[in-house]
Amino acid sequence: MDNNKTTEDLRVRRTHKLLYNALLDLMDKHPFGNITVKQICDLAMVHRTTFYTHFQDKFDLLSRAMQQIAEEEFKGIVDVSFSPSDNFRELFSLATKHKKLFSILLAEERDSLRNLLRREMGRGIREYLAKHNSIEENSIDMQIKIEAYIGAVLGVITWWIESNMPIEQEELYAKMNIFSDWKFAD
Repeated sequence: MDNNKTTEDLRVRRTHKLLYNALLDLMDKHPFGNITVKQICDLAMVHRTTFYTHFQDKFDLLSRAMQQIAEEEFKGIVDVSFSPSDNFRELFSLATKHKKLFSILLAEERDSLRNLLRREMGRGIREYLAKHNSIEENSIDMQIKIEAYIGAVLGVITWWIESNMPIEQEELYAKMNIFSDWKFAD
């Protein structure tokens, strides 16, 4: 019984991966809005019935793919211990590892990756500040600091990817150490 369940789980994961990769390949060539479920299924060599067994539509596929990446990858970049330099290093490593995904989704109208990163980074910074500082949790001062930090980091990552990563990850990380002087406490 367990062996059958494992086999089924592997098949489901394989199907999801095929569909996810097909979507990414298509998004590399076409705007998301122009991509059809038929195109995704044809490229993945998965029947449309199978697609609809697992996903409601292409938006659901994209959303679930982003959730999986968030669960597997993004949680590490916003550790509650929040060391800006460690989190920069993790984020740039993640951008290097998922360059294609980052470049596609940062360019998409829906800004799904940008929103996901903004939300996760904001959560991590807020938790850190609540734990390590005396700043009132939902104060204007706290929100300004969080937004300035997130905006700067996402701006640099977007530039780096759109410029085809003109410098190595470690060099970029070293240049980003200007943020190590930022004070999140009053």
